[in-house]
Amino acid sequence: MGVDAVLMRVEQRGTSPKRRKLTPVAVAPDPKDVFVRVVDQVRGRGTHPMLEHVDPYGSLILSPAEMPQFLSELARLPTSAAQDVEAIRRLEDLARRCAADPATELHLDGD
Repeated sequence: MGVDAVLMRVEQRGTSPKRRKLTPVAVAPDPKDVFVRVVDQVRGRGTHPMLEHVDPYGSLILSPAEMPQFLSELARLPTSAAQDVEAIRRLEDLARRCAADPATELHLDGD
């Protein structure tokens, strides 16, 4: 039930979605489901609207333009254990890389 984060490079010639090519650049796996557990602590409170869209069974694709809000919400997540902090830091690293490169997307893929 975890959510793995994948930074994808997007190549698209023209406007047709058929010509869209995604290449994984970096991955932040979450084998212990830390990210989902931490997000579940804030779900339904209205304090983290973007993170509430994270689906442990589906996918959420975020653009570089969405990274400031995403990073802000990540910074406000309650982290109580060292493994929680490390998992969130790996995700923040990918989000910063995405924010800096307009040819990327951050994919949050559930199981």
